[in-house]
Amino acid sequence: MNVALLERGKVGARCREVLVNLGVSLVEPEKADLWLSVHWDKLFTREQLLIPRQGILNLHNSYLPWNRGAHATTWAIVDQTPHGATLHWVNEGIDRGDIFAQRKLELIDGETANELYQRTADLEVDLFHDCVERILSGDRTRIPQAAGGSFHRKSDFDRLVLALRTSDCEVIRR
Repeated sequence: MNVALLERGKVGARCREVLVNLGVSLVEPEKADLWLSVHWDKLFTREQLLIPRQGILNLHNSYLPWNRGAHATTWAIVDQTPHGATLHWVNEGIDRGDIFAQRKLELIDGETANELYQRTADLEVDLFHDCVERILSGDRTRIPQAAGGSFHRKSDFDRLVLALRTSDCEVIRR
């Protein structure tokens, strides 16, 4: 099977290392049967979704269906929602595809979003590592996401940051 990796950032680099250590030869996306997406920051077009005949799996830093979209660790803390890492199939919705595998991570009182992000990154790489051989052997598990959950855009985070900079919020933070 020909596999392409679309990755970004430290988690993406660590997942690339997992594949290299397992001896996986990566190909260009247009030649791949399956795409693995890790912290890829672009939405796939309808045309791109049709290229890999076996689909696209995306590694997301949340426990789907909660905190779909951007800044998942921040929203897990703000909204006190379940959190973790999910490897899911990509469809036309944002982080709405069927789940291949996921793991939960408990929030720690007083933990910052950055601290949670670092713990989540480690969990994501562990999940990716544990799933790669299943994926390469042809496992195409698809578990529908539970109803509900939450979704946040990048602009939601920008509004949160702006709100925290106001004088009323300065008083609340003390």
